[in-house]
Amino acid sequence: MMEGINLYSIDYYKKTVFTGSYRGLCFRVYRAERPLSDISGELGDVMEEDSPVVEGGGEEMVDCLEVKAWKGPFILEKTDEEVYTETFAYSDEGLDEANEWLEQKQKEVV
Repeated sequence: MMEGINLYSIDYYKKTVFTGSYRGLCFRVYRAERPLSDISGELGDVMEEDSPVVEGGGEEMVDCLEVKAWKGPFILEKTDEEVYTETFAYSDEGLDEANEWLEQKQKEVV
């Protein structure tokens, strides 16, 4: 029997959104594209080291893993509960951090 929240591998999020629930906590995990300037403070220098340089002076966009969590039982679009959002590096390490964050939120919210 599986215990806790078990997210899919990082490749899963390239094409789809994962929604689920665990012991009263609903969540949504998906790949998002954000400007590096918006997330570099949240993720530290991890994103900047592997990010390509954008030519032409445009703002650099990077992939990240975005996670939303809220107290169930309703879907995100119908809930009146507070929605918590966190951004993680789009990597296996970021996925592990997202999983830990969701498990911690489940303890706090429910």
